Amino acid sequence: MGSIEKENSLFMMQQLKKKRVLIPLLLLVYLVGVIAMMPARVVLWFAPLPPEVGVGGISGTVWNGSIERIRVDDIAVNQLSWQVRPLDLLRLRFSADVQIPARADNLIQGNGRISASAGGSLSVYDLRLAGELDELMSLMAFDSPIPLRGALTAHVSEFVLGQPICRSFGGRIIGVQVQARLAQGWDNLGDYEVNLGCNEGRIDVLMDPDNLLGLSVTGSVDPTATNLRIGIGPQPGAPRGIQDLLQWLGEADAQGRRYFNFRL
Repeated sequence: MGSIEKENSLFMMQQLKKKRVLIPLLLLVYLVGVIAMMPARVVLWFAPLPPEVGVGGISGTVWNGSIERIRVDDIAVNQLSWQVRPLDLLRLRFSADVQIPARADNLIQGNGRISASAGGSLSVYDLRLAGELDELMSLMAFDSPIPLRGALTAHVSEFVLGQPICRSFGGRIIGVQVQARLAQGWDNLGDYEVNLGCNEGRIDVLMDPDNLLGLSVTGSVDPTATNLRIGIGPQPGAPRGIQDLLQWLGEADAQGRRYFNFRL
């Protein structure tokens, strides 16, 4: 009888240990489920937005929902939707696939993944956006001296929020079939690619001059300043109107290039 009682005691202890592990796990799964199925509009009640951000037409749940219209200052996005990745919730990490549909009233369209951890880290992965160059340039803080048009795409493989802007960043922006309106109408300028990175918390900007205008850009961008060094040396076949405009930049160097600084 002594050995049987000992075996029963060990069995009960093992079951108790299992319960100690399972009960917190089940509670965690339950809480995650409650939060995930909570109406998205309820969450916003407990997370007040900055005054410059306006949100309207919220539907669905935290798990899978949409916003009919979200506006930041003068920029609006319509029918933004999201789908939460459930496995990340079990690791106390919120990750969601976000989509902006192609609509006439959306300046941009695209999709990507946004992730936030309990420690406050905010990241963006595999973000792909597309829009029209002329429409997006209307949002800039400066006016272009030459009207431009073309397709603009952006791909961000990884962006991790840091101080003052980034802790990590890898991406590129591509202008496809860019055109400029010069004296004789619209002239083709070809394709352009800008590579983006992160250096000491600032966004690094780099464009190699392997394009029709021989346009190159190096510099950095942060919340308080934009410092870019821009060079240009048109290749054979570049529009004549561009050559005429370059006279305003002074004499070219020995390689036929002109440089100027752009600061905001």
